[in-house]
Amino acid sequence: MGYRSQRAIAMTRSTTATIAIVVALVGMAAFPMGATAATDLSVDVTQQAETGEAVVTVTANDSAVENATVNVTSESAYNGTGTHETDANGTVTLPNPNETVTVDVTVTANDTNTTQQVELVPYEDSLDLDVTQESDGTVTATVTQYGEAVENATVEADGEANYSANATTDENGSATLAQPEDTQNVSVTATVDDLSAETTTQLEGSAQLEVTAEQRDDGVFVTVTHGSDAVENATVDVAADGDYAGTGTYETDANGEVALPLPQENATIDVSATADNETATTTADLTVAFVEEEGIFGQAVSQFVAALQSSGFEGPPGLVISDFVTGNNPGNAGDAPGLADDENETADGNETDDAPGRSGEAPGRSGDAPGQSDDADGENERGAGAAAANGNAPDDRDRGPDARDDADDDSEETEGDDAEADDDSNDADADDDSDDEEADDDDEAGGSGGSNAAPGNSGNAPGQN
Repeated sequence: MGYRSQRAIAMTRSTTATIAIVVALVGMAAFPMGATAATDLSVDVTQQAETGEAVVTVTANDSAVENATVNVTSESAYNGTGTHETDANGTVTLPNPNETVTVDVTVTANDTNTTQQVELVPYEDSLDLDVTQESDGTVTATVTQYGEAVENATVEADGEANYSANATTDENGSATLAQPEDTQNVSVTATVDDLSAETTTQLEGSAQLEVTAEQRDDGVFVTVTHGSDAVENATVDVAADGDYAGTGTYETDANGEVALPLPQENATIDVSATADNETATTTADLTVAFVEEEGIFGQAVSQFVAALQSSGFEGPPGLVISDFVTGNNPGNAGDAPGLADDENETADGNETDDAPGRSGEAPGRSGDAPGQSDDADGENERGAGAAAANGNAPDDRDRGPDARDDADDDSEETEGDDAEADDDSNDADADDDSDDEEADDDDEAGGSGGSNAAPGNSGNAPGQN
């Protein structure tokens, strides 16, 4: 190949390369900016906590875009609608709205556009409050403004049932409130500077259903409460490990109480209370206390009858009252006043003078005791009045009103059902009279008189009907 041919080939290759480079440069100038801008152009809209103004910021590749076109539209009335142009910082400031509005912000730059829809809230309504309660009862209030945490906001809570609490938010905008005792609706308010926010929510209380059973002088009382409140119409079930007249199902009154009768024998009761899908249980030991004073037993019988009636006892009460009188009558107890135990007896069978009611100075044993006359020879005799008072008159039910005890009064209130109790009490009288006669014989032999006023011998004594 000659020189001219080689030179021609070299010039052809050079020309081809030059054309390719020119074409490539033209292509780069026409397309790359548009592709890059379409990918990285972004817009952000935030409201200022101090004024409520909305700031639109346009960036491309994380750099501010100056002279970008910002078009704002809204279906609601808003002073910020229209076309705007970003400044050197790539921002446009829109005015604080008069009411909450939804706006569409469309940004165009380098023949590329992007749109974002945002909600603008007036400055006066910019504070937000959210109240939550965890499963463990913890109550948390969170305060924000335009989505940002607000520190040092004051949070106050006021409930329906004597509940109030207050706290101050931390750097996370959170504040912990005390849990109420009772479940209730609570109004919570947050304030900071001249702004405030309020919400109402129901908070679960810390209190649980509780039931107690207490034996008192006038009966056994079951009380159901929920926190500091009495629970009315709660269902109460009572079971016992022995013979107890108060077993059954009851409903609490306005004071959250159920009245049960006193026990006839020592027993342990199991009590269950149910209300509003909550259940509480308790146990109580009931005891029969020995009554030593004369007037208390009649009162105990009266209280037993009243408790029996209030408990909703069904069926004839006579047998139950009779059993109570017989089982609890001090005159029937082995250690009742006036009755000596076997171990207090002397070798010759005589009861000791120191036994309760047996000493010469015991009530009813002195010569001045009612029904005891002092003869010239020093002997003490029982008069007819003493016999009558002692239950030995031909018909001891003809005794005067002063000789009736409280058990008879209560028996009359049961409209004749207490006839059985009278029979049992009369049986007890017969036993007591027999013991009294033996005691009188011993006393007369020793020179001291017996009195029908001694505990267990008087017609007024508990159990002497």
